[in-house]
Amino acid sequence: MAEPEESDVVRSLATAAPGEESFDLTLQQVVDLACASVAGCSMAGITLLERSGPTTTVATSAVAASVDAFQYRVNAGPCLDAYRRQITNRIDSTDSEERWPEFCREAAANGVHAVLSYPLVVGGDGIGALNLYSATEHGFDDRAARSGAVFASHAAVTLANARAFWRTDELRRHLEDALQSRGVIDQAKGILIAQEGYSPERAFEVLKRASQRSNRKVHDLALEIVESAQHLATERPASDR
Repeated sequence: MAEPEESDVVRSLATAAPGEESFDLTLQQVVDLACASVAGCSMAGITLLERSGPTTTVATSAVAASVDAFQYRVNAGPCLDAYRRQITNRIDSTDSEERWPEFCREAAANGVHAVLSYPLVVGGDGIGALNLYSATEHGFDDRAARSGAVFASHAAVTLANARAFWRTDELRRHLEDALQSRGVIDQAKGILIAQEGYSPERAFEVLKRASQRSNRKVHDLALEIVESAQHLATERPASDR
């Protein structure tokens, strides 16, 4: 496979730009493109740093996901070292590599015989690692290693932008849900004020106590009150409205 030009990598990663797809789908597109872009790559996975620790959200195969996960369990391996030290790690043969012996034994047993692990770095901040695996010993030559480095540098930017996009979108949706919930609760309070003569504070207190007694959310009880009032209003004769 010919070594891809940097412009080719940028164009290919443009297809993984955030849009209507989910963040996980963007990740999947990136690992699929990595396998297509780097000669010798049989499978790939992406390690991301989450609050709970490193995790592989997507991979091109169950083997890649399993090999990644093994590194997390033993807390040692080329991808962990890549993102911790922000360096590229290359293993030409897992059968003879002396670094990370536990990982190499596990990888070889699963048919992984060569590895390239690249740090995913944006603005000096590490967000994870790109892990490329070959089923062939010495499966990655120098040209493949350079191609992988170009790909990883642009993939890091793509993933950082996608993560920021989806986190912003998630925050927006949470805010919209909160505003909608508040609106329903205010409507329910208004109904209780009109029907029972409660003050606004008393109406909300009644909702809270009912929520505690029934072990249900205040929003759900409020919605029930609003829907019941709307149902009664539609059934009332026109002359009474």
